[in-house]
Amino acid sequence: MTETADTKSVTPPSHPLELAELTRDADTAFDFSLSADDCSTAARFMRIREIREARFEGSISPWQESGWSLKGRLTAITVQDCVVTLAPVTQYIEEDVLRRFIPEASMAEATEILVDAEDENDGPEPIGPRIDLAAVMLEGLALALDPYPRADGAKLETSAFTEPGVAPMTDEDARPFAKLAALRSKLKGEN
Repeated sequence: MTETADTKSVTPPSHPLELAELTRDADTAFDFSLSADDCSTAARFMRIREIREARFEGSISPWQESGWSLKGRLTAITVQDCVVTLAPVTQYIEEDVLRRFIPEASMAEATEILVDAEDENDGPEPIGPRIDLAAVMLEGLALALDPYPRADGAKLETSAFTEPGVAPMTDEDARPFAKLAALRSKLKGEN
């Protein structure tokens, strides 16, 4: 999808969760799906053809002294353009999401932050007064998308262009020892 003024000004969907609503005594469950309008807006924001559905469910738990751990499951159905033919390519996504957050004030004071072995990211992220669950969901979705979607049977054909009367250069010709191999074959043929 080409960038237009329309895609530059797209504001992604938001689903904020206020930290003040969370308790440090128990997990807080969440479960939401993007509406049809939010799916359309998110697809334009991500510059893909379509998001047919997207759901994010999980929980937020207290983590260390003042941080929060988000564990969720993202499921979505997306449609992208094939990189060869531009035909629609549908992808079903199922991803686990793990994120750690720590208040900005605590982050500045922290000299050492313990990171669990199961934490795959670079450590906790600073956070203000809320966690935007839709932003976390869309980031997970963007990371899960196939960067080079291909339609079934789509092949990239090779083409060679050159001036009339000149033999086109092939990939084999561009290899460093291609001419030596051709010379060796020619010499073997003469013997």
